[in-house]
Amino acid sequence: MTVKELIMEVEFDDLLPYLKEIIVGHFDNIYAFREAYDILRGMEPNPKFAEKVCIEQKEDLINIQSLDADFWENELAKELVLPKNATLNKEEIAAHCIYDITFYGFSPVERIENFWKSHAPMQSKMERRKAIIQELTVPGSSFMYKDLAYLIEVEYGTRYDYHSITNGQGNRLGYITNSMTKYQQLDLRRYNNAVVCIRVSAQYPLINEELEEFKRNVRSWLIYEDIQFGIITEDSDCKEATVTLLLNK
Repeated sequence: MTVKELIMEVEFDDLLPYLKEIIVGHFDNIYAFREAYDILRGMEPNPKFAEKVCIEQKEDLINIQSLDADFWENELAKELVLPKNATLNKEEIAAHCIYDITFYGFSPVERIENFWKSHAPMQSKMERRKAIIQELTVPGSSFMYKDLAYLIEVEYGTRYDYHSITNGQGNRLGYITNSMTKYQQLDLRRYNNAVVCIRVSAQYPLINEELEEFKRNVRSWLIYEDIQFGIITEDSDCKEATVTLLLNK
């Protein structure tokens, strides 16, 4: 069985309990593993790639070799080699495979971005905050610099980026709503205001009903009085939507 065949046989909700055992203390990014799972299901493995991935089991310790440093198309093509008398089920193996594949990023694009970030000069807190404001006030954004200038002075904050993985099927913001409310565990009491920025292509705009339902769901989830919503309309052919969430105090 290949990695691709395994992932196609297992539902994310079924492998999730095993994934949680691996990522203890990092339940705020479960949604990113779900995004990666859906990306992998939609990708085709490299038909010319033929390597194996060995799975070792020693009591409760599971180790996977050679599944974190290649292109995802190649990782999907690898043949799984299980130890003799293995007691692992498919869901547990799939959880470990997805964890290893995403070690350097939760998408092929993010892997490349993280590589370049690791070679970029370190930024101060002030520089990072100014960069975020500039990022969210680019041409095509409904935000203006004055709307977000206060972010420079917040006591502390955090950022999450969500991506719809619908492959042109289904509600993009509905997918992201589930990422936020079902596949993420946050202590929202640590913050008292939020910025929510949606990015979509001008070729594939949001319908008003989808946008308003998303806003209602986010307001219900965050329960803050101070929530700013904005939209960046981009010149691209991407059919998916992305959402940046800033939680601040």
